[in-house]
Amino acid sequence: MQLRRDLIVACLMVQNLMAQTPLIDVIPGGLESNEPSLAIYPNNPNVQILGSNTDYFFISEDAGYNWKFISLKPKEGFYGDPVTYIDKQGRFYLASLSQNPGLEWPEHFDRIVLQTSDDNGQTWKSSGIGYRPGKMQDKPWIAVDENKASSYKGSVYVSWTEFDKYGSKDSRDSSRIRFAFRRYDSDTFTTAVVSDTCGDAIDNDGTLEGATCAVGVWGEIYCVWAGKNKIWMDVSHNGGKTWGVDQVIAEQTGGWAIVADIPGLMRSNNMPFIKSDARGNLYLVYGDKRNGDYDIFLKMSSDGGKIWTEDIRLNNDTKGNGRDQYMPHIAMDVSSSILYAVWYDRRHSENNIYTDVYLRAVVKGKPGKEYRITNQSFCPPGKKVFFGDYIAVAAYKGIIRAAFTDFDNQSALTSVKIAALSEGFVKRNAETPKSAYMEMSVLPDTTLFLVHFALPRMKSCTLEMSRGRQILHKQLFDPLHAEEQEVALPLNKIPPGVYKVSLSAKGSKMTRELYIGKP
Repeated sequence: MQLRRDLIVACLMVQNLMAQTPLIDVIPGGLESNEPSLAIYPNNPNVQILGSNTDYFFISEDAGYNWKFISLKPKEGFYGDPVTYIDKQGRFYLASLSQNPGLEWPEHFDRIVLQTSDDNGQTWKSSGIGYRPGKMQDKPWIAVDENKASSYKGSVYVSWTEFDKYGSKDSRDSSRIRFAFRRYDSDTFTTAVVSDTCGDAIDNDGTLEGATCAVGVWGEIYCVWAGKNKIWMDVSHNGGKTWGVDQVIAEQTGGWAIVADIPGLMRSNNMPFIKSDARGNLYLVYGDKRNGDYDIFLKMSSDGGKIWTEDIRLNNDTKGNGRDQYMPHIAMDVSSSILYAVWYDRRHSENNIYTDVYLRAVVKGKPGKEYRITNQSFCPPGKKVFFGDYIAVAAYKGIIRAAFTDFDNQSALTSVKIAALSEGFVKRNAETPKSAYMEMSVLPDTTLFLVHFALPRMKSCTLEMSRGRQILHKQLFDPLHAEEQEVALPLNKIPPGVYKVSLSAKGSKMTRELYIGKP
């Protein structure tokens, strides 16, 4: 089914009611990519770095408004799952999967690759981590010990999942959480196994995945991951040399892997992320579907993970409304100990399809108001397109940058966008409605034509779809119960042709002309 909506865009009824989020394309016009990771240099927040799938790396020197592509070709290969970090000395870090040129996918993921640069990205060194013949190494994450009181200050930590054989359903093949450390003045990584038990190797809910670490004020390392419908944690008190006993710190209803539950996506996930603040408090964010649809939850601990608070639901939409929130990520602004959480959110979509990105700050353990990052909802690309396994947020001294994968239905481009925010901007505009808009799409994998529109502060409106003098659909919204509405029409009742879709309210009209072709 072809759908074009670039022919006519007539008058917009309500323009710029309130402040809009500055959204930046990494490459003007967009670049086919996904799965962004973002970092801000603490000593100069104008310097920021971003990695995205499968082998892209960018540097910004103007606080994320313009980006320069840097081609990286480490000897171990660079192929997906990029994770970025900048330490206080200005060292750039980029972890990723490998691409062994002598092997095929997925066997070529035979080690984790860590690249570093001490000269603002001009030259790089690379290290291969965790190589074990025949094993597959997946989904790394980085932490650096920058705590003044730590005996291991300057140490670099990498956590990831090891598969005996990726995708195998054989019970003899397993997954486990591995870890590596390198002291700041060393070029050599030492590896360890964190998890006491193993998961399966299928890469699904029974697999141990999504290992991330936080470093406490005394140098203790907290590693969390998901698997077997639970969130796990283990702790090291000697810089990663040895680890304790795995603890279950949360049940995860529905597991971490989202394969078929969310319409319009090949896959998604609700893997956990953990952060520590200047006082040693721990913050854990993850998602599950205990309420029937997916929600995002926060847990906190003030005693090193021995006792955790009850879950705090971060998304404030109506509980159990059938609209999903998923793929969370968090960042700690170390200058203020404010935690920022971001996630994908479908609360404005009656059919649980159109998607937004939301942000919420947590100050001294108390969540603030939610902020809707996206200026308008977007339609996902369908189940044949990979949309990434994570999004990103970074913050320092009130400067906030969020990076997420977006889909442009008109150009069919999946690309990364950067939201340029600040602590003050988010506070001022947390409850601000966005401007009026109308989006139309044929969602792949369905038989529906969708019209999604927003009319802030309007009490009624009329939606009409016509071809020539023939009115195919006309619907009056009086009263307009919600500022955003969605209409789903069956494609088998829409003959091929050029159609005009109009939205009228208070004597103004928003009109778009489109062509719908044969399936």
